[in-house]
Amino acid sequence: MKIIFSIVLILLLIPMISAASLYPENFGYYGQNQYYYVTFDAEGEAAIFARIELQNTENLSEFSLKILGQDIELINIVQEYYLYEEECSNWEETSSAVSGETEVSTRTCTDYISYPLYPPKYAQVSYTMGESDGMTNVLMQIPQQDQETITLILYYKTSEYVQENLAVYDYSFQTIQNEYDTSYVRVSVDVAENLYLQGLSSFIDYTTEFSSASTDLARVASSISYIDTGYTETASSLDPYESFTVEGKYAKSWWNIYWWKVLVGIAAFCVLLCAAIYALRKVAKKNKKLGLPLLLGLSSGVILWATWLACSYVLNNWYYNPFRETIMLMVILLTILMSIFLLIVPGLYFGITEGVKVGFTCFIATVITLFVLGVISILILLLFFPFSQSGPIIYY
Repeated sequence: MKIIFSIVLILLLIPMISAASLYPENFGYYGQNQYYYVTFDAEGEAAIFARIELQNTENLSEFSLKILGQDIELINIVQEYYLYEEECSNWEETSSAVSGETEVSTRTCTDYISYPLYPPKYAQVSYTMGESDGMTNVLMQIPQQDQETITLILYYKTSEYVQENLAVYDYSFQTIQNEYDTSYVRVSVDVAENLYLQGLSSFIDYTTEFSSASTDLARVASSISYIDTGYTETASSLDPYESFTVEGKYAKSWWNIYWWKVLVGIAAFCVLLCAAIYALRKVAKKNKKLGLPLLLGLSSGVILWATWLACSYVLNNWYYNPFRETIMLMVILLTILMSIFLLIVPGLYFGITEGVKVGFTCFIATVITLFVLGVISILILLLFFPFSQSGPIIYY
């Protein structure tokens, strides 16, 4: 029994020993988090706010990193830091004496705790730059070295992340590289006003190895890690000198990105409509009495589907109109009235004039048309137009 227990214990220890041998020095040492807020403009330029939070197990005096591209305009770097205040957490009585009828004791603090004072402060960071292998190397001098976490905020611009192709801008943003492990990366992408941003795709790049002297980064520094434009990608557990790449498209109009999808959708709708008309003609040849009710039911379904789409468009795009409540109420009421009319009246008319069977056939044709067009609309929206929020949201 002892031999079996020893074998089982050794088997359980092997995975832990193997994992420890893989990361003898880096595990838990100099871990960092990175946050980015990237804005693209109509000239193909990217403006990047980067926040790097580095675990400071020793008092770092220098920190170096690499930025993809050699045409990097590094506008400013600041360090976010805190002043600390100490407070006694443990008192011990060292002596006591009696003075008259009063006992006087002397206490000495044996243990202190320190806590940061809010709000944080910001110090200018001095740095030197160089270029090599398509990268911009930045060496920074840390002004406040006695922090538990070294927090650096960078603001830089470049035109190397964007390529224009037929009025559509393809971008590929790559995060900063340095010699330490990265626990978490968050990239939030936005575009300038009057531009349209498509949904994102992203991957981890695994590797083998404004023109102004300064800007007030303190206004945005604390919010960079919370900004969510609706186009946000994350990654975790990156090794030293690995970077996270986010890719996508943007353009000056929605049409420039999705024109081919719209044309494909129109063509598919036309094919479906022609097929429906062909089927109706065949049915009408066999039973002329059902031809007109089926056609009217099909037409009612198409008109009702278009009415619902129009209602959805108005509710989504007129939200900030000064008369939005009145407009929404009227649109909803008109849509309800139109829906009741197109669903009931055609079938009821044929039911009275041609019989219950013909009227029910007209109603069923409307319902089937709505169902098919509704399913197709949902599939198109899910596959071609992924849902996302339309503007930056900051959570506090």
